[in-house]
Amino acid sequence: MSNHLLKFYPVDNGDTTLITLSDKTTILIDCKVRAGKETDAGNKIYPVKDDLLESVQTDSEDHPFLDVFILTHPDEDHCLGFENNFFHGQSPDNYGKANEENEEIIINELWCTSMLFSEATSKDAKALKKEAERRRKLWDENKPEKNDDGNRIRMIGYDGDNKFENVPTSVPGDTIILEEINGNSTGNFELFVHSPFKKSLITATSESDKNFSSIAMQARFKINSSDRGWACFYLFGGDADHNIWKEIINKTEKNNRTDKLKWDLFLSPHHCSWTFFNDVPYDEKEENKTPKDTSLRVLDYKEGSGKVIGSCKVVKKSDKNPPHAEAKKQYQKKLDKDEHFIELAKHPKEKEPKPYEFKVTPSGPVKTGKKEGTASASAGGTIGSVNKKSEYGSKSS
Repeated sequence: MSNHLLKFYPVDNGDTTLITLSDKTTILIDCKVRAGKETDAGNKIYPVKDDLLESVQTDSEDHPFLDVFILTHPDEDHCLGFENNFFHGQSPDNYGKANEENEEIIINELWCTSMLFSEATSKDAKALKKEAERRRKLWDENKPEKNDDGNRIRMIGYDGDNKFENVPTSVPGDTIILEEINGNSTGNFELFVHSPFKKSLITATSESDKNFSSIAMQARFKINSSDRGWACFYLFGGDADHNIWKEIINKTEKNNRTDKLKWDLFLSPHHCSWTFFNDVPYDEKEENKTPKDTSLRVLDYKEGSGKVIGSCKVVKKSDKNPPHAEAKKQYQKKLDKDEHFIELAKHPKEKEPKPYEFKVTPSGPVKTGKKEGTASASAGGTIGSVNKKSEYGSKSS
């Protein structure tokens, strides 16, 4: 049987993460697909698009597709290259006519927040907005093709204007299971929604507010659906800052859902930015230099030999935030070994970085190519029926 895989692409300051489940379901979280061969520093740019084409499945007409694309928030470094590399703007029935020269990837189901519709400023974010509006219209008009591959959409979080009331929605406290993604019910994977919170989406108006409205989730993996414990936890939250993580941890602990905070793999928010730990600029005020207790508590939910993923440029003391050298130090203090902070821009070497991939084993996530351990899986409890009411408490969290 195949392993679940988590692949982290080296894209400097940006996020691109591909989850491939054991049944070959693919979930891409954010994208940064750059043109060219080298960066200004002379380092090779990894060909993300080529690798995606080799990693995803193809449909009956040999068209490449992702089961799900999750846009955590509409910043350019989380959606760069969408317009030129992913099929959008029209029905997937027209794929052949639109892809004579460029093999674009079809997205069977698109997940985003309402922030996409008010804060799409880059050309790629605007292309995503156009595609989301096309799909939303199918639901508003109750078209029979709304549930077809290439047409589905899910809103994550609340919508203060009720513009998306006809679209499937998941809010903080909801658990999303595999069956809701592609119709297969294997019981070995689920996603728990931590954010964005209602106030973040309704009141956010400025450029920086897009970070506050980032989707944050915990992905949970089992080897077999009958297993009592989960084998791996992956926690991610786009560019959410310490204020959002404070709300996440306080709500989760208050509602006795601390199992949703566990992580074997943690994607450092905002590309190893100091904003996860405190306000910036770091040197502006003395109190800014002290990590918030709630941020440190998030890191304390590490399972086993946890790893923090730094999806950022090479961390240097002289660089401005992000990334931030002191943020890297704080992560390393919470890890068993300094090298458990994985700097994607330096793997395996700075001049030619390549993706860092984990396979999920009974002993947790293991770097592909390494021998599996013998430890038992994480004790996450049994998976019961999915509770579609908010596990944070009320639906207005």
